[in-house]
Amino acid sequence: MRIMVEKALAALLVLLFSATVITVIWQVIGRYVLEAPSSATEEIARFLLIWLGMVSMAYAFAKRMHVGVDLISARLSPSGRKTSARAIWLACAAFALAVMVYGGGALVNITATLGQTSAALGLPMWTIYSIMPACGLIISYFAISFLIEGAATEAESTSGEVQ
Repeated sequence: MRIMVEKALAALLVLLFSATVITVIWQVIGRYVLEAPSSATEEIARFLLIWLGMVSMAYAFAKRMHVGVDLISARLSPSGRKTSARAIWLACAAFALAVMVYGGGALVNITATLGQTSAALGLPMWTIYSIMPACGLIISYFAISFLIEGAATEAESTSGEVQ
């Protein structure tokens, strides 16, 4: 399941990046060649960059490519590192659920309730903001998955030991 989600995120990133490049190229052509800049392409590029950033964050988290500082954990014993890793995965899941899913969901709900739309395209803003709770769910899924994987690996390594 995890590999399927990673592949879906990668495909979505390719799509979003391609759409961003095409949109920005069209904006440049419209502005400098046709001398008729489009406010719609500027807004599309802005929204695509929001989505690109959020999906990239989820993908980097899934691939464990996010930035981490291990000054403290590198000095811990192996069991201390395992405990530290569990605490980090748990904190990541809690952050993603509390801030991104709950807070992002509240933002989506408020903008939907108020009927806020984008200036140039007239898109409902809740559709743009909906990427935050969606990526929060994906990040929390991976964090919990890593937490379970670490516990399973630890259980396998200790199952052969004599107690």
